[in-house]
Amino acid sequence: MVITRLIVSVALVVLCTRALAGTVALESPLPVLSIAERGELTMSNDDFTFIPWRSDANLGKVQVFQYFGATMSDSKIFEPFTDLLQTSFEPDTIHVTTVLNLDAAMWGTTGFVISELEKNKRQHPTSTMVIDDEGTGVAQWDLGETGSGLIITDSKGIVKYFTQQAMTEEDMAAALALLRAGQGS
Repeated sequence: MVITRLIVSVALVVLCTRALAGTVALESPLPVLSIAERGELTMSNDDFTFIPWRSDANLGKVQVFQYFGATMSDSKIFEPFTDLLQTSFEPDTIHVTTVLNLDAAMWGTTGFVISELEKNKRQHPTSTMVIDDEGTGVAQWDLGETGSGLIITDSKGIVKYFTQQAMTEEDMAAALALLRAGQGS
């Protein structure tokens, strides 16, 4: 009897936690992701600090969110698209947020990951860069086995584009068109 109650209790906790996660769905608000531990990397002069971060912090701007594991291979998944953004838009036209899942990093590489993030923050000071220590975003945004996602939202936080895979030329063209259309809203 005690074992049955324990099993039922564990199952309910798992189901409730899953129910709290938000699936990323087109034409729906992006479920809010909140990172309290570490969070957003901020830079003042040449000093870096981390502050809590929420995905809804920049409502009012068209946004591109990229979420992936803090590994070299994962960091390349959306790179062709983010490189294209740099050549297709004026600085500060759209807001790019990169969230690194530190939970996916190899043991002992945290210092390297943070150093690379600081280097990228110097190169792109207006971009938002976030460390997710525990992989909260994978569950919250229901990113499944890939643990990666690229999401475009309009200025109201409504999802206009979502992929969990490397983007084809056609995907990138469609995403750029959405971003250009969203600039007028």
